[in-house]
Amino acid sequence: MPTVEITDANFETAVLQSELPVLIDFWATWCAPCRAVAPILEELSETYAGKLVIGKLDVDASPRTAQMFGIRSIPTMVLMDQGQPVKAVQGAQPKEALVELIESNVAGLRAPTIAPEELAALLQRGAPITVFDLRDPRDVSRSHLRRARAVAEADLDAAIAEADPRSLIVLVCRTGEISAEAAGRIGQPNVVAIEKGLLNWEGSGFETFNDREEAELDAAEA
Repeated sequence: MPTVEITDANFETAVLQSELPVLIDFWATWCAPCRAVAPILEELSETYAGKLVIGKLDVDASPRTAQMFGIRSIPTMVLMDQGQPVKAVQGAQPKEALVELIESNVAGLRAPTIAPEELAALLQRGAPITVFDLRDPRDVSRSHLRRARAVAEADLDAAIAEADPRSLIVLVCRTGEISAEAAGRIGQPNVVAIEKGLLNWEGSGFETFNDREEAELDAAEA
């Protein structure tokens, strides 16, 4: 779903009466930082389609609403829920900051994640866990969690459908962004992503293995 145009004329129906939370981007055509953040907002509009509306309000074309919110600099983004402002940020925010703004303030939007320490404890206890690594297979070969399987994101739904239904399915990518988005999209209680990805797992002091090391461990356990 693309971003929607919000104006002085439709503000009440598009925002105040919206059944969904609304993130308003106060912008102007002459504003370079506004143009820089526009593609990110379009992407997030698709990501949260059906859960959040992302609207753009041109402060020159709709000054009344901009004045009502006390907008002094642009871009300014205001998150609204049930007709009330929740939080606002100024400047051309990176995607990660906007995701944090949205998911920290809109109930039910935070992607399901698991902390490295919690996952390590489950693995140590022998809990049934299936790990799907969404990175390039060459990267997975060089460094991965024990018994992780490289799965392309396009094949993820099929891989999950074939997995043991009793297992916790853990998704991995380098930074956690792609895997968290995938876990949120799938929306199953047994599908989670490692919080902040493989970098956080390794940074927390937990081991990864290359293919040779994995094969040696398998042989030792046989």
